[in-house]
Amino acid sequence: MSHTAQPVLTPERLRDLRYRGWRGGIITPHRAFAKLHFDVKDFVTTLACVIAIAAAWFLSLPMVGEFWFRVFRFWHHALGLESSVARAPQHWGPIHFSIPTVLIAAGPPGAVTWWVTAGACFLLLWGTFGISEEHLPWVYLLRFLVIVQGTALAYFAFEAAKFPHDLPSYVVGMLHFGTIFISLLPLILGFSYFLFDFRLLQKVGLTLATMAYLVLFMPFQYMLHVWIIHESVLFMPTLYFIFGPFLDVLIFVSLYSWGMSWRSRDESVAPQQALCVD
Repeated sequence: MSHTAQPVLTPERLRDLRYRGWRGGIITPHRAFAKLHFDVKDFVTTLACVIAIAAAWFLSLPMVGEFWFRVFRFWHHALGLESSVARAPQHWGPIHFSIPTVLIAAGPPGAVTWWVTAGACFLLLWGTFGISEEHLPWVYLLRFLVIVQGTALAYFAFEAAKFPHDLPSYVVGMLHFGTIFISLLPLILGFSYFLFDFRLLQKVGLTLATMAYLVLFMPFQYMLHVWIIHESVLFMPTLYFIFGPFLDVLIFVSLYSWGMSWRSRDESVAPQQALCVD
């Protein structure tokens, strides 16, 4: 009488089984639980890369400011806006550069714009109750958008004359923040992403790619803000809180997450011995 032999579950096989998926593949630990091997050589390399990238960035600030100025001037002309584009000088110690701004006034929060926006906010809020729980993050995001814009509607309905912000200083403030944020990226990534077991080319590449993306993105982002706010200042709070620095930080987080998905130098953390069946 024949019978099927049962596998012998030794301690070694049980340990191997812990790292096996249901298809038999190896499940590697998440990097958040992996042990980092960061020695003196890695620290010196990281420090040298951070200093080199930061120095190159600071030296290129005049060219970045001129590039942003040309983008602003092109779209200022293409959109048919009045007034002109100006340079706002910046002095960071020995580094002198400028960032662009538009010498144009924000549009008034007209009655028609106010009521149309209020109606759109009400419909958007009502629509979020019909979204399924599978898309709950979108519900929270859309309701947050309604809250911010609804607060702006309430403010401009009663205190519009006391609104203290003008469009030229708004643009300077946003681009000034963007410049500081990009300047900090080598340091932020140097002591976060550089700690993981990626190749040096990957680490430097992600840092440069993130900085380059934001350099290209920000002038278009804030020129769009100029065009919208010139139509109505009613949207300045929403643009500031949701589509301003917050959006720039989200872009950084997204690119960082993309970089963390790359294959590192050592992906073989789990045992390699296959489970044997006698």
